[in-house]
Amino acid sequence: MVDHGEIQQALSARIDGEPTGLDDAVVDAHVANCAQCKAYWDKALSLSQTLAFVDVDGGMAPPKDLTDSIMAGVEPEWRRFARRRHMALLLGRLGLVALGLWTLVWALITVVQSGPFLGTTTANGVLDPVADPHTGALLLQAASVQFGFALALLLCAWRPSQIPGVTMIAGSVFAFTLGFAVRDYLILGDADNWGDMGVLFLSCVVLVWTWIADRGGELRRMWRTLNAQPA
Repeated sequence: MVDHGEIQQALSARIDGEPTGLDDAVVDAHVANCAQCKAYWDKALSLSQTLAFVDVDGGMAPPKDLTDSIMAGVEPEWRRFARRRHMALLLGRLGLVALGLWTLVWALITVVQSGPFLGTTTANGVLDPVADPHTGALLLQAASVQFGFALALLLCAWRPSQIPGVTMIAGSVFAFTLGFAVRDYLILGDADNWGDMGVLFLSCVVLVWTWIADRGGELRRMWRTLNAQPA
């Protein structure tokens, strides 16, 4: 008794014009009563007809509808990939805009917080006990960095091609801040800059996400090339 594999090999040989190794009546009877082999035969025959070369001016040429057949199979996959890419890129850009605006607000709050430290005297000319010009200057410097980072995030939302450079800066600042937080935690038992690190870490994640979404096609082709799987 023949199995599905033998029948399908015989069908493939029949399409190629080669000896099947089985009696045609046996093959036809099996196909007539086997849904699996019937589906295989229909699919193989359709594919063979689609890819069949024709004689043109003494030479061989692919059928006229070959391009349409290939595109019909490729285009839906390409459209799905394009939709996923555009959606991921949109989410990344919106995330960068949100983080940029939040960082701007954060910078404004820092400027406001620096105010009491900058006044050296009261209205009566007496030295203000809470005044600390050095701390106030440090807060203003921090605010300027926050303003710059906010503008960089907004620039990346507008021009994703700028993301690699900004990501390196954000990653460096995050690592620097994390080091100080660990130091404060080990020495003082607490650290007050966890919120800063959270914003920086989230910014790095969104930056990488947006860059991958923007360059996804190139990265995919590069990966396929490295794995000897051309698209």
